[in-house]
Amino acid sequence: MQEIRLKIIFLLVLIFFGINVSNNSKAASLPILNFSDLINGPKSGLGDGLGEGAIVTIWGNNLGSSQGTSKVYFKDSNNSIHEAAHVYYWKNADGQLPGGPSDLYTSHKMQEIAFSIPSAVADGAGKIYVEVEGVNSTELDFYARSDGIIRFVKAGGVDSGVGSWVSPWATMTYAVRGNTAGVGDIIYVTDMTLNDRLQYGSSLQLDGIANNNVAMVAYPNSSVVISTALYGAVQNFYTRNDFWVFSKLRVFASGGACISGSSNGRVVANNLQQVPGTDAFGQAGAIIGAANNYTTLGYENISNLKVFGNYIHDYGGPTTSNKEHATYFSLRSDVTLPAPEIGWNRLEDNIARFGIHFYDENGCGSFSGTFSIHNNWIENQVGPGINIGTLYCDEGTGFDASVDVYDNILINTGLYSPVQMYNQAISLYGTDNTATVRYYNNTIYGYGEAENTENSGLKVHHQVGSEYSFGGTYEWKNNIVVDTKGYPFILESSCQTPLSINNNLWFSVSNTSLTLPSWDSIAVNQNPLFTSPFTNDFTLQSTSPAINAGTTLASIPNDFLGVSRPQGISYDIGAFEYVSAAEETCSDNIQNQDETGIDCGGVCEACIIPTTYTLTNFISAITNWLQIGNTESDVNSDGIVNTRDLGVVMSNWSN
Repeated sequence: MQEIRLKIIFLLVLIFFGINVSNNSKAASLPILNFSDLINGPKSGLGDGLGEGAIVTIWGNNLGSSQGTSKVYFKDSNNSIHEAAHVYYWKNADGQLPGGPSDLYTSHKMQEIAFSIPSAVADGAGKIYVEVEGVNSTELDFYARSDGIIRFVKAGGVDSGVGSWVSPWATMTYAVRGNTAGVGDIIYVTDMTLNDRLQYGSSLQLDGIANNNVAMVAYPNSSVVISTALYGAVQNFYTRNDFWVFSKLRVFASGGACISGSSNGRVVANNLQQVPGTDAFGQAGAIIGAANNYTTLGYENISNLKVFGNYIHDYGGPTTSNKEHATYFSLRSDVTLPAPEIGWNRLEDNIARFGIHFYDENGCGSFSGTFSIHNNWIENQVGPGINIGTLYCDEGTGFDASVDVYDNILINTGLYSPVQMYNQAISLYGTDNTATVRYYNNTIYGYGEAENTENSGLKVHHQVGSEYSFGGTYEWKNNIVVDTKGYPFILESSCQTPLSINNNLWFSVSNTSLTLPSWDSIAVNQNPLFTSPFTNDFTLQSTSPAINAGTTLASIPNDFLGVSRPQGISYDIGAFEYVSAAEETCSDNIQNQDETGIDCGGVCEACIIPTTYTLTNFISAITNWLQIGNTESDVNSDGIVNTRDLGVVMSNWSN
């Protein structure tokens, strides 16, 4: 009997140490900051009785669902570190108050933190970071300054006031017209609804400048709604106003645009949809950026535009035309402008065709730098989820940009509408579209619909003599494409071959003999073993053939959730990097949703074997546990005798 006990002890010791060999789950869960609404602002003058300087909201992963002992810091231009003047909230980014209206927790598992910049910081370029359980996050840039005024719009205010916390303005319309707020000002709005369109710069052109943006942001724990039956809800008047920021607004538009961006501006974490009971109309999108006024007026609202973390949903209906889209980015002028960036957005249930849509015609232009489309969640989308195309460009013009499309999730895209019958998850076309496009580490699950004239997962148009035939080159690497309806991966007769092809996975759940693209015949053709695709969990199971099967791409260092690549010996295929099962832990005697391991019913000792005990103490605990009778061994009263009972026994032991 003693020999059996010693063997059990030896086995458990091996298990104990084996469990602690792999630590990449901890590395994978490091706190990560993705983006902020503001990137510059005054360090003082807030006046709300809580904070000191500008209220900045940051979004990231692995930050915790509440603050607890975690902290937000600002490292100023002198490398001095200052704790936030005040934290207004620290929560999952679920679209509920006191946070903003964009639900990025459901899709991206993000958290959201609003805090005030401390007044003691030095002017100049600094860094925002958080400390979570003693671990520092990645950093975000922020430029602290002494100029610019913090303004407020509140119910009960008067537009003849100075726009301060104690003497606020009454209307958003007054605040943004261009001759009220000034360069570098931030306008915070408390609970308010505007049943009209908001035209910024309507009375006088107002441009922010680098490090002195103009911003309109919902104040913490405030619902700010703009709704209009007119064409366009938040409009950049004649696209002439630059460096504007709009964040945490709930906007309803009947058509034209929910928000029209600005050159060097930011559209961040807004909730955008059509007015209920209407079908969006017009020739724009829920978010638009274009340069169509550039040639005639010298104005544009697309260069270096950042579109981050917006929730665009239920936009468009059966009568929406083929010219109104979920988003719309274009140039329409023979100019080359700094590229925009479209990242971390959630698009869902949009009937307006095309999810993320870039299209140019006539005086086609281009971008300098790289046009990045990344970390977006696109679900139930009419037409292609990501569409990049040109048609009928004027002679001597064309779109020859560098485009990166990576870490995107596309679910059930390419759906039918009467104005969109040729549908794919991803579409790329245009003779004068001579762009270099890189599709890396995207996950596509389901595409097409029976009513469509044609369906496929990918279409890079190749039709000799057709204006649609793509004139550029593209790469296709580390992508997962899963057919769920029996439709082809590509249409061989009309899909161009990539310039470079590596390490992709193609699979059909409805037709396992579905033909692979001829140009990717050595790709993985197995079930990717997503964790739970029916509940939209496209992370990988531990036995997935996509794990360690990708090619290394230095330009894509992180996955959809910000997990660093690779976690194993090589990159994984698809948008998610596999993370090994985390150790079962409880940090506060309650199993919170952001903690790992099993649900302990609120008793931490019942769910883990502490990993801090010495070998001597561990053997001693096991020996004592084995000497207890079977009935008494069920010390946590769950009806089972196992190592969780041992964990309870050990909880009072010391080294």
